[in-house]
Amino acid sequence: MKMLFDSSRYKLRTRILISTLSVVLLSALVIGASVLWNYSQLTRHDLESRVAIEAKIISGNVAASVLFNDNATALEILSTFSADPAVLKAELQTLDNEVFAEYTSEKLSQEMNNAFVLQTDILFENNSLGTLSLTVSRKELKDQNISIIIFLTIVLLAVVFIAFLLSTPLIKSVLNPLLNLHKTSQEIAQTRNYSLRAQVKSTDEVGRLSEMFNRMVEQIEHRDDMLEKQVGQRTNELEKLAEEFRFRAFHDSLTGLPNRALLNERFEHSVDHTVGCKNRFACLLLDLDDFKAINDTKGHEFGDELLIEVASRLKTTIRAEDFVCRIGGDEFIILLNDLVELHDVDMVAKKILAQLNRAFVIKGEQVRTAVSIGGAVFPDHGCDSSAIKRHADVAMYRAKDAGKNQFCLFSEGMQDDVKYRMMILSDMRPALDSGQFEVYVQPKMNPFEQDIVGCEALIRWNHPKEGFLTPNKFIPYAEEIGLISEIDYFVIRDCCKKISEWNMIFTQPIPIACNLSGRHFHDFKIVDVLQNALTEFRVNPSQLEVEITEAVLIEDPKKAQKIVHAIKSLGIGVSLDDFGTGYSSLNYLRTLPIDTVKLDRSFVSNIDTNVQDKRLTRGIVSLAKGLNLKLVAEGVETEVQMQTLMELGCHTMQGYYFLPPVPAAEFLHWYLKNHALRIALQKNY
Repeated sequence: MKMLFDSSRYKLRTRILISTLSVVLLSALVIGASVLWNYSQLTRHDLESRVAIEAKIISGNVAASVLFNDNATALEILSTFSADPAVLKAELQTLDNEVFAEYTSEKLSQEMNNAFVLQTDILFENNSLGTLSLTVSRKELKDQNISIIIFLTIVLLAVVFIAFLLSTPLIKSVLNPLLNLHKTSQEIAQTRNYSLRAQVKSTDEVGRLSEMFNRMVEQIEHRDDMLEKQVGQRTNELEKLAEEFRFRAFHDSLTGLPNRALLNERFEHSVDHTVGCKNRFACLLLDLDDFKAINDTKGHEFGDELLIEVASRLKTTIRAEDFVCRIGGDEFIILLNDLVELHDVDMVAKKILAQLNRAFVIKGEQVRTAVSIGGAVFPDHGCDSSAIKRHADVAMYRAKDAGKNQFCLFSEGMQDDVKYRMMILSDMRPALDSGQFEVYVQPKMNPFEQDIVGCEALIRWNHPKEGFLTPNKFIPYAEEIGLISEIDYFVIRDCCKKISEWNMIFTQPIPIACNLSGRHFHDFKIVDVLQNALTEFRVNPSQLEVEITEAVLIEDPKKAQKIVHAIKSLGIGVSLDDFGTGYSSLNYLRTLPIDTVKLDRSFVSNIDTNVQDKRLTRGIVSLAKGLNLKLVAEGVETEVQMQTLMELGCHTMQGYYFLPPVPAAEFLHWYLKNHALRIALQKNY
């Protein structure tokens, strides 16, 4: 049945016709079966009634023969059953179950298996004389049923045929509109011609369906037209957007200059062009000097405006055949094509330096910057783009090391500097893990009292190959690779350990100050590190001091100030280093919990000869006293400098004149030997 109505096997017309004829056939079969069963029951009832009546009549007639034991008469009476072909056998039995008389039809042997037995009592004056048993054939019933089945079959076939004849026009009247609707929808689907419409030939459900279909197609046609217009508009927009994406993919979003991706393509083009023309091209790598300081002090928006102005000047400086791009941050690359002589590179570099040394006006404020330029020439300094870029980078770092704001062309000897830099970078992590770093201390002196008031902790690196390295040889690289935080953590723990040990040696506690990198002022982890170190070594917080510079407070002032306040809440002293060299130090004295300011060594170095430095120092000393701040002068190297500072009222000093940074053991020996330098100062005086 499931296969019969499977929509994938038959068309709709066939399925409707089969369904209709199946219903008619099933109904006719049920009716025919009911008629056959009912007629069969009636025929059997008639047969049994007729034979029963005959048996009753015969039993009444034969009673006298049984009573008088007249066997011949009984046989004659029983033989009257021959008139009824349905009676196959008549048997008369006495009360003793003996056969008194018997009639047998010729058909008995043939129809014995399809017969039934009917018995009736032989009565005389209500007294039983015996039993009359009749064997009755069912052949009459069977023949009658066969006749009825044949008749019903003929009728059934006639009904199915008539139903078929009547169903065809009916199905056609209902199905043709649906088929027409299907055909129209199929044509629309294949041709996408939404102007086609289905025919509406009636107002019945099928007609209304066709009308709804036509309205739906009309709406689709309208939407298709609108969609086509929108697709056209979106296509134009996408093309413009794709063009913009292509531009952004190969250009810097801030300056509009080509970026690193386009540089690689142009680099290869310059190489191929130079090889074909047998001339040269140069790669200049530019890095703005101290751009981070400008960015930190003036803000990122100010720095971005400066980069835009720098890019504008670079574009006006180079030739049309040259190429300038920004590769990130404050770094730019210029490709100088079609060079004839090497000195042409130097001329262009000097022109760039002159352009960028002129003051910039950013947001109504004048600012000056400088640039370090490294250059490499193809094919003189490398046979591929990778080597040229690498050598230009080496030359740029040499320009920075040589004092910045200058141009340096690559030479073979510079490769050693790169190897040194890579060696320092690769050896720093193992050095930190294996204990190659050591904390030196330098005393802070009160020359009036001839006593030590504290020490500053300074990191040193005992490199197994390079020997003793001062901070300027590795701290910039530690900042670059992010290890400066771990180095500071090492110094903090070492300072706390020294304070704990010195407290058991000295009768007077000696505070130790350690420097903190700006990297610590982005989150509060440094506060936890300080707290844990104080707790671990059981150090009084007042004996530990942290030194910070103005620059670390500028990038995110609000968060940095919160971190400084959190450090101060631990009871740790806070010192502002390099005081007097920044842009807004006075504001920090007002907003931060500063205990000490450190006068930068640039004021001290010429304090005995430069009247302006002396005047500024006097003002700073007066300011510190007015704000109830401690003042420490750094870089004291001569007795004259010390005397001048004492005259100006500075009570705390630090420098090589007293003692250079030394290991802790050497400091202890020096301290115990000189008894707080009293003997040494007397000799100096």
